[in-house]
Amino acid sequence: NSNGLINENITKYDERIEAIAINEVKAFFERENCLELGTDTPHVIFNYLDYLLWDRDRKESNRKYENFVFEFRNSVEHWYPQKPSDGTFEKWDEVNRFGNLCIIQRNVNSKFSNLAPESKMSTYKPFIEKGSIKLREMAARTSNSGEWRNSECMKFESEIIELLKSKL
Repeated sequence: NSNGLINENITKYDERIEAIAINEVKAFFERENCLELGTDTPHVIFNYLDYLLWDRDRKESNRKYENFVFEFRNSVEHWYPQKPSDGTFEKWDEVNRFGNLCIIQRNVNSKFSNLAPESKMSTYKPFIEKGSIKLREMAARTSNSGEWRNSECMKFESEIIELLKSKL
């Protein structure tokens, strides 16, 4: 039966792709200060994390990410910006933490610029709603910049690190 052969080949392909991603995650965690690499964080880590979040969501009854599309995203963005606009809000020393980063399309990165997270949420809601799952999760967990900076970022980072490490 050709369908059986196709399904077997797809399964082998999926397993191979996941093995590659897992090797990249292992290498990431072996790097010194891996959670503070900022824009040098390898894109594959974000893409694999989106896959894990999507896969977890797909197994739940109340799915949030049915409309998620895996697509080419080539720019790492800080949710809480590196350089707040005109000093309108506080600079943050932990801005390069993995929990504060996501992968987006380059054209969206230039739009996000140096806005506060809540400004990004209100101004660029359509981009966020079509963005990576990590970006959507960061937006969902942000009620104000201070809360994101003081607690929510680290809580979220702990959860996603645990998720990534569960696959090692």
